[in-house]
Amino acid sequence: MEQRRTTVQKTGTYYGFLTGIAAILYIILVKLIGMIENVGLHFVVGIILVIGVTLAIKHHKVTKHGHINYLEGIGVGFVVGLVAAIIYTLFHVLSNYLFDRAFSYPYMADNTYGPQESIWIVAFIWLVLGVVIGAFVGYIAMQFFKRPDHKLSDS
Repeated sequence: MEQRRTTVQKTGTYYGFLTGIAAILYIILVKLIGMIENVGLHFVVGIILVIGVTLAIKHHKVTKHGHINYLEGIGVGFVVGLVAAIIYTLFHVLSNYLFDRAFSYPYMADNTYGPQESIWIVAFIWLVLGVVIGAFVGYIAMQFFKRPDHKLSDS
C-alpha cells in the first residue's frame, strides 16, 4: 500500500482554502455589522493570511517530522497565498455581480474605468498581493521554522 506523502501543494492548498474561507467569513461579518465602509478593517484580511501561512508551515514541518527545507516553507507560503487569494477574489467578483458592488464599493474611489472594469483591476491586485504576501511571510516564517529546535542562535 502506498504511503500518503506530505507535499507543499497539498499543505498549501488545504491551508489556502481554509485561509480564504476565514477571510470571506471575516469580510461578511464586517458587512453585517455595517462597517464595510471602514477600509482600515480590511487590513485584518492580511493578518488572516499571515496566520494561515504560519500555521501551514508549522503543520508541514510537523508532518515531515521536524525537518523542513527552506524552499519548502517559501513554497507553502506561496501556495497558501495563491489559493487564498483566488478564493477571496472569486468571492468578491461574484458578490460584485450578484449584490451590486456590496463588498467592493469601498475600493472604488471613482469610476474612471467604469464599474465593471474596476472590479477586475481590484481583483488582479488582490491576486498579486496574496501571492506576494504569502511568499514573503513564508520567507520570514522560515527564519523561525528552519531550525529543528526553534532556537535563533547556537548558544
